[in-house]
Amino acid sequence: MFFLFAALIVFFFLVLGGVAFLACILFPPGRKYALSTALWFAVWGPCCVAFLILAILGLVAGGLTLQATHMRWEDVPHLFAVAGWGTTIVAAIVTCFVASAAAWLHQGLIHRFTFMLFRLYATFVAAGIGSVAGLLIILLAMVWVPFVHAEWVAALSIPVLIAIFGAIAYTHARALRGDPPTRFTWITPDEFAGPVTSKK
Repeated sequence: MFFLFAALIVFFFLVLGGVAFLACILFPPGRKYALSTALWFAVWGPCCVAFLILAILGLVAGGLTLQATHMRWEDVPHLFAVAGWGTTIVAAIVTCFVASAAAWLHQGLIHRFTFMLFRLYATFVAAGIGSVAGLLIILLAMVWVPFVHAEWVAALSIPVLIAIFGAIAYTHARALRGDPPTRFTWITPDEFAGPVTSKK
């Protein structure tokens, strides 16, 4: 049960990342931040699962402490409520920091890929977002069940969406990372821009 709940948490943030990716794509000035924005949301999933595990371990430790110290049971709800809110706030702050650091490093790194390497990377990530969209369609079909075996029909959307997302990212890769870096770069402007004949 826990693993299913953890998977749903990760999937939820992957969906948010996919939505953020599409929002950035539809807003031209934000296209160069689309991949990093998607990563920012995606990082929240594993972080939330990690803090959830820590919270469970904390509850177990609290129960053992309760037995060892003979604390009154009347104090337990208030103690856990305070600890719960404190843990939630700290977890949110730490996760926001980790996600922001990861997105910042990612944004800097993809600006130092050669164009062909970046194009392949963008295609792979976009195809993954397409698969997440397909899985979401399957889940919606399973919940709503508009017709018999709707989930199997919906499953056909996964390879279609993977192909569409991947092809669009491959074709329009230049728009996904903006201008070439000016500092701390290890590629030439020509390697960044890629072949002139393939500009898209």
